[in-house]
Amino acid sequence: MDQLTVAERYKIAIRSYREISDSIERKDSPTYQSKLASLIQEFTLILKIIDNLSLFSENETIDEITTNYIPFLNVQYYIGDLYTSSLMNKNGEIDIGNKLPNLTTAKDHIINYLIGLSNYKILNKPQSDLVNILKRDPNTTELTTVNPTTRRQEKIENFKYERELTTKLKILDEYYSSKDDENNEFSKLDEEIVREIFIDQIRLYALKSFNLLQSISMESQVLKSMPAKTPSSQQPSSQVPEDKRAPTRENDYGFTTRLESLPQSTTNKISDFLSGSGKILKPFTITSERQRLKDKVMGTGQVLPSMTVEEYLDYELKNGKLMKDEVKDKPQGSEDEEELDSDEELEKRRWDDWKDENPKGAGNMGANIG
Repeated sequence: MDQLTVAERYKIAIRSYREISDSIERKDSPTYQSKLASLIQEFTLILKIIDNLSLFSENETIDEITTNYIPFLNVQYYIGDLYTSSLMNKNGEIDIGNKLPNLTTAKDHIINYLIGLSNYKILNKPQSDLVNILKRDPNTTELTTVNPTTRRQEKIENFKYERELTTKLKILDEYYSSKDDENNEFSKLDEEIVREIFIDQIRLYALKSFNLLQSISMESQVLKSMPAKTPSSQQPSSQVPEDKRAPTRENDYGFTTRLESLPQSTTNKISDFLSGSGKILKPFTITSERQRLKDKVMGTGQVLPSMTVEEYLDYELKNGKLMKDEVKDKPQGSEDEEELDSDEELEKRRWDDWKDENPKGAGNMGANIG
């Protein structure tokens, strides 16, 4: 490595950066964190070499920078992105408590990277305005517009632009993965095309930088709200006092006598448990709901009926919500009338049948002849 030029070291470091970014290894594993620390150290060394060589000047524009020097503008971005995953401190100790200071370091590198791009007029107008805000207040969280409709439209446009740049820059995959610069396709391109590719890469990293700053801001708030670690005073197992309240075969009654402390109106206020934005500051239980929750846990899992159907109908009748069907008494003699009607009908049928069999005048036929 000592015999390599800064450009060769930089290309190898970028190749390692791409490998570690695509790695499926656990980010909290010692192996991954060790690789991460070595790569951060390598990029930091390259950044010092660039500063010593004075490759860039604040008085220059992007058009005045040599094409081969343009990729070195991204060194701060690589360092900042790597620090967002680092859990290791300067002593090589891996702990979640190191994440917050590493995020602060990452934020400083990303902001410096964006300020440099703004000085070279590479950023567009909205991005330059955000950088000016970061110059005035690096701790600001106003990196997005307040209007949700405008913010959504900006995200859609940035996503489309990022996807377009990623498609254009696929040719860089071969460039950084190849170890032979003379035989790869990228080295055969015209200088103007190569220059435009490098500038597009900077534009892509600028978009990712603003996304990184938002992620860093949200993650930092979460880490700041974490409870501080307190060293637990561990006693030898032989000296641990026996807790008489612990359930045993003799005193296991299926419940515990320990009670959670209830908030007192004289000492605790609502603001002690809920912030102005509705964020929960302390865990609490609504006492009026406690028994209901307990019944649901210890119950059958569903609401069981409290009365039978017959009991429910009796209850409804008693309260006047249902009316009994009234059975009207039939008048006496109805059965006799029905029998009488049936006898009259039979008599009529017999008479009709007789008239059919004996036409009118049939009985006088013999007497009237001659």
